Amino acid sequence: MKKITLVAALVLIVLTSFTQTDTTEVKKLTYELSGFVNLNAIFDFNGLDNYDDFTTSQIPINPSPYEDSHRFHLTARQSRLNFSTVYQSPWGNIKGFISGDFYSGNTSITSYFRLREAYIEYGNFLLGQTNTSFGSPDVVPTTIDFEGPNSSPVLRNPMIKYTKGIGHGYSFSLAIEMRGTDIQTFPNSGEPFLAMPCLVGNINKKGDWGAITLTGMIDRTKYYNSDSVKHFSTGYGGAISAIINTWKQNHFSVYFVAGNGVSDFISDLSGSGYNGVPNLTTNKLHMLSSIGGFVAYTQYWNKKFSSNFIFSYIELENSQLLKKEDFKYSSYALANLFYNPFPRFVFGVEYIYGALYVQNNDNGDANRLQFLAQFNF
Repeated sequence: MKKITLVAALVLIVLTSFTQTDTTEVKKLTYELSGFVNLNAIFDFNGLDNYDDFTTSQIPINPSPYEDSHRFHLTARQSRLNFSTVYQSPWGNIKGFISGDFYSGNTSITSYFRLREAYIEYGNFLLGQTNTSFGSPDVVPTTIDFEGPNSSPVLRNPMIKYTKGIGHGYSFSLAIEMRGTDIQTFPNSGEPFLAMPCLVGNINKKGDWGAITLTGMIDRTKYYNSDSVKHFSTGYGGAISAIINTWKQNHFSVYFVAGNGVSDFISDLSGSGYNGVPNLTTNKLHMLSSIGGFVAYTQYWNKKFSSNFIFSYIELENSQLLKKEDFKYSSYALANLFYNPFPRFVFGVEYIYGALYVQNNDNGDANRLQFLAQFNF
């Protein structure tokens, strides 16, 4: 009996020890769940059959009766989940963050969860996938349109990033990012790939007047014009992002981007193969130049009502290497009104107009009216 009692006591001591250790460990680890649930109602007057995004590069030229028809759509695919945790380690606080939505490639009623961000932050370092450092996502105004201004920075890249404050409102960051090559390949050749990661650096200045970010990037793409002949092409560019305060919370947002082989960083050109095209005369890849930018004004009418007014423009190089139906330039104009009856809940209405011109100067336009109901948690 004494042996049984002694064994039971030892087991109890061990279990208590583990429980105390676990409890202590739990206290070092904190969690937070956030996100939003939203419903978008979309009414297209003409021109687009992509319901979730108002993408100017997809506006049809000389539309068919089907393409030019008005249509109505409801979607909740943009609803989002965020999970963050902070661990008090012996080295200091380590933050983990992961975010996703249901904006998968499936445009039917059925949709699937999609990873947006997943990164670790420790001290001045960030490791993982998040918004690109090329341009500032903070400068993009709030829109119901999931795509946002046609020139805005959109990529969420895997990266290693170092950020450091240097006093008097200044800070800088350096990042190694992995982005897609987004070029058109030579016939009968392998897929291109980055021979070196994309190097991005920016310097920031903040003050009572607002904030400004200057950004530069460079990378090298390796490609083949046959099975054995390889070449390299360099992409490079710069961007300026600024928020200029006017009165109370009201402010201007300004963004400008330009470069060669930077189309992948531009919202409505990303993923379209416009970073570079083959030149079959020289057997070299021609990196296309592109420019873009937007000007926006955010107006807070009172504590419950606010609006954004945006004009955005992008232009791709006019080149004989492109097809006549390829993108040349597009414009995007937007006005919206948000109503917050109480914290965490918002309604919105928004009008968007877009126009597209292709390389042979044929053009088309589109109009859309959108409504939003969103609950944040």
